[in-house]
Amino acid sequence: MRPTVVVDYQIEPAAFMPDDTGTITIFLKNMATGEIYVKEDDETFDMNAYIVSATLLGNNDIEIINSGYTNVGLLGPSDTIELTFNVKVKQNASDGVHFLNFKLVGGSDMYDLNCKIPVKVDSKDLTFTASKLPSTMINEVSNVTVDVLNTHQNDLFNVIVTPHGDNLNFTPSEFFIGTIPSGNRSTATFTLNTMGSEQGAKKIILNISYLNGDNLHFSSKNTTIINVIKRPALLLTAIEVKNVGNIYTITGEINNIGTTDLKSVIISVIRSDGIENIQPNANYFIGTLESDDFSSFELSARITSDNIKEIPVLIEFRDTDNTYTTIKDSIYLEQTKVNDSGSGKNMSPIIMTTALFVVIGIIGVIGYSWKKRRPKSVEIESQYGALHVRHDH
Repeated sequence: MRPTVVVDYQIEPAAFMPDDTGTITIFLKNMATGEIYVKEDDETFDMNAYIVSATLLGNNDIEIINSGYTNVGLLGPSDTIELTFNVKVKQNASDGVHFLNFKLVGGSDMYDLNCKIPVKVDSKDLTFTASKLPSTMINEVSNVTVDVLNTHQNDLFNVIVTPHGDNLNFTPSEFFIGTIPSGNRSTATFTLNTMGSEQGAKKIILNISYLNGDNLHFSSKNTTIINVIKRPALLLTAIEVKNVGNIYTITGEINNIGTTDLKSVIISVIRSDGIENIQPNANYFIGTLESDDFSSFELSARITSDNIKEIPVLIEFRDTDNTYTTIKDSIYLEQTKVNDSGSGKNMSPIIMTTALFVVIGIIGVIGYSWKKRRPKSVEIESQYGALHVRHDH
């Protein structure tokens, strides 16, 4: 009668990537039960398992960092012992299952033991794409969604997505996903602000960091090239300017041609030399302006200089992340000016001459008609009067 030792194991991480380090823990359990010493046929048997040494051997792809265990000692009935080996997968290791030899040398009446420990190597990691990213953008605020898929054979931890771009502003600067189970997909959402971007092609790079076990990995991919057009998301149209003396009233429409809703939209006249923003509409509050929508507005200003050709306006709003943003624009007086002063000082000579000829023509037509109708009128009067005269022409 001899003690029986069973071998079990645990590997962390479950699937290594090239250049990873990890641990292989060997569990040795003495399957004998009951007393340490057992008598049978007047013979006494020692049920302790005496372990002389335990060794894990590497191969061409996996290196065993610690050399093994010697003089492990006695393992009593039903007792378990853990032996941990630190391993490193080489950078050029091939994908697949690698079998490592575990050797256990027993003493006394215990048999030696040899078994193979399967270790997985998988170079697949995270794949990711920007699923909501327009190829062409104006100077606007847009939402970007990044889908991250774990193609590795075990869970990956502490996944963080960090976007970068030329002259582009992402909010937040990085997105913490956490754990992505094997075969599962997670999503990171960013706000992309191109309000201050110059026109032209912009490269966006997504960097992802994650842990496989205790091993930190980085993955980057040039996701796409976007084209930025120098044009603001809020556009002024249907502008009309009227004035009474030096008091100007500006009306028009403000249009959201961007891809996201904008909040707390306000348009104001900018006070400057020769321009005063006055009541009742020194500024005009619009509120939320949805994408592809517009709102009317009205502004008031006093012009105190004859050299003013345009009125500057300031548009303020908050994007989907409540980030405060401004746009400056100008309304040109000579292109849209309508004079309500009631005088004809600004009427062109051509218009005045045309109007004069029209008036003369109307007077001529009236005179001619009156002369044609006069004989009939006299004849009718003659029927009731003492004068019987008919005028023939």
